Amino acid sequence: MKKIIFKYVLLIVVTFAASIFIYEYIQKSTAVDTEYDVLSYQKDLENQHLANTNYTLDNPNVLLNFYGNSPLTALVVFETKDLTSVTLTVKGKDGAADITHTFVPNKVHILPIYGLYPDYDNKVVITASGTSKEITIKTGSLPDDFTKATYVSDMELEDGKFYFTTPEDKGYTAAYDENGEVRWYLTGDYKWDIQRLNNGHIIIGSDKLVSQPYYSIGLVEMDLLGKIYYEYNIPGGYHHNMIEFDNGNLLIASNNDNDTREDYIVEIDRATGNIAKEIDLNKILGGNHEGNWFGITSLAYDAPTNSLTISGCHNDMIINIDYASTEINWIISKHDLGKLNKYKLDGDSLPDSPETVTLINSDEFVVTSLDGDKRVLFTYKLDRVNKTFEVTNKITLDDNENAYIDKTDDGYLITQGNNILRVNDSSAERLLSINSTLYNTKLMPLYANDIYTGVQGTRLGVLGKTPTTSNHLLIWAKEDESIIDKYNLNFYKDVYGLRFAGTFSKDDDVQLILDNVLSKKTYDIQIPDSDDEEIVTSKYVNEDEIKGKYYIFIRINGTIYKLNKYVVFY
Repeated sequence: MKKIIFKYVLLIVVTFAASIFIYEYIQKSTAVDTEYDVLSYQKDLENQHLANTNYTLDNPNVLLNFYGNSPLTALVVFETKDLTSVTLTVKGKDGAADITHTFVPNKVHILPIYGLYPDYDNKVVITASGTSKEITIKTGSLPDDFTKATYVSDMELEDGKFYFTTPEDKGYTAAYDENGEVRWYLTGDYKWDIQRLNNGHIIIGSDKLVSQPYYSIGLVEMDLLGKIYYEYNIPGGYHHNMIEFDNGNLLIASNNDNDTREDYIVEIDRATGNIAKEIDLNKILGGNHEGNWFGITSLAYDAPTNSLTISGCHNDMIINIDYASTEINWIISKHDLGKLNKYKLDGDSLPDSPETVTLINSDEFVVTSLDGDKRVLFTYKLDRVNKTFEVTNKITLDDNENAYIDKTDDGYLITQGNNILRVNDSSAERLLSINSTLYNTKLMPLYANDIYTGVQGTRLGVLGKTPTTSNHLLIWAKEDESIIDKYNLNFYKDVYGLRFAGTFSKDDDVQLILDNVLSKKTYDIQIPDSDDEEIVTSKYVNEDEIKGKYYIFIRINGTIYKLNKYVVFY
């Protein structure tokens, strides 16, 4: 009898506890906001606005900022009776600033317009079969925080080329003409290097972070309209630099899930997004390092020798490896490397915090490195037989700011701080200055193989499982929704997983906790190193390998708060 009574009492207690849980965490909780899928959004736009092309040259359909992320572009749509090539001219504020492009013959014309001025009545001339039509496209103003030119030299750019810049931290990916006028930009927070691929598209780091402070979830391939053709998701994220191989594959600086950072390189299969090759410098160089000990800042591939040259700003090292075997060919370093000293080349002007290596040929390269209190562009020439190198040229730059190189037809383009410099064999000359710190600059035309296609964008690769940390008991959690405003907490769900963002101080200890009763997952929130009193930080919980409905808690400096929010992973 006592056993029966005990069972009933136990059942009542369990039922009561379950009821409390259902009320507290289920009935009161609401789902986090869901962000639209950009690839589906693009296709919806195309289906809605481009299905009808029944317009004429005399009355074309003009769609400004069609994809919503490239405000100084447009699509013009019309048909011609015959197969006709069309020439577009965006009129500049002076004749030298005109942008002209001729498209391949067609009957249905869906043509991108690049290079519009902001807050301006842009004149665009469309010419087909000897007939011209001028249209006016009114654009909006630049954002209040936009990075504008503060100095412009009187030097003319190569025909049709623009300064394509990316920000080091805050700012916009943008293109400036030789007058310092903004002629293109993206609204998203895209990261690191910008390059033009062999197919004419551009590739750049995603505007979403996989981890702090600046590792994006991967790469985005798009046209200048802002249409995304491919998203390449990478488990360790992407930072700093990438290379396109002749076979189309992408070599990128990434991270793996061990205790080191910025010492890991992966080759991405362009067709699948899968990792085709891994290069772990921690293993290659001894395997006993910690933290951000190497600091990859550039990759340079040499096809004739099938070798990869890598600069490490934190380890004052330039290393060259055989790409097939990943065995070390040579090292240039000012440090004693123990067993690795056998690979060192002898020479003067050893690298001090090298930033960028750019190859001249298999035995020569340029590198930006510190020399005392100045950043210097060194030219290194190797003697592999005698295991030596010599400095054949050195150009002193403006100051000690980081400096990144882009090779041009007549020298090098150097991005340093907020300045863009042209460097030849004897001097450096400032070309353009921006009121924000830049990461890199490329000289590129706006138009390159620009045949518009309505193909559906594709997402490739996986982000992998987000690492968890030690669990925290959820016996009791404080209900205080004011912390959402206090810490500017924001949650939303997208196709990748759960995105969390908040504003903290550098001394805060923060964990994100997801609980669905049957399992609990805790994620450390890394707060970037900064002197700012308020530091914006974010965290992705990747959808890979997680499924179901989870209730969201946050632990801040030892106190666990329930937020009355949940997320569903599919």
